Amino acid sequence: MALNSYQPAAADEDFVACPFFMPEQRFESDWPFPQRLPLGAGWAGTCTAPGHEGARPSDEELKSGCNLGYANTCSRLPAERHADAVRFALGEERDGILHVLFVCERDYLPAGHGELLYETASTSWLQPHDDPRVQRMAECYLQAQRARRGNLFPADEIAAAAASSSQESAAAGK
Repeated sequence: MALNSYQPAAADEDFVACPFFMPEQRFESDWPFPQRLPLGAGWAGTCTAPGHEGARPSDEELKSGCNLGYANTCSRLPAERHADAVRFALGEERDGILHVLFVCERDYLPAGHGELLYETASTSWLQPHDDPRVQRMAECYLQAQRARRGNLFPADEIAAAAASSSQESAAAGK
């Protein structure tokens, strides 16, 4: 079997988010393991597929396609597309900079990848993604990871303590 013809069996598939999904808010449902979803939790939002911008997927569509990617049965999924799914992973955090890695997949193969940089002290993106959908997915993924893992980034705690100390010093000096 050629490497480029591999397609995993249904039980073998990883879950990744649909590249045309624009998540907006957490979507609580009967997910068996919501922390294992591609964005770290279930999300509700809108479709951004050409000709369907702003469409609100049903709860079933959110559960079977938008949050999972590879939604070949979705009537809004365009035939010509750059990717079928987007996958995220946390990279290293060094000097208060968190590396968020992403891969876009097409036909179960890499179709693009990169690294986004998030500054934990200022809670801002130093290097965001050019595509607002992928950027929003990265934000949701990071939000879910932080909620699940507690204070994931020690720099946040240091920055909060420093800000608190500065405010106390300023108040005492008045």
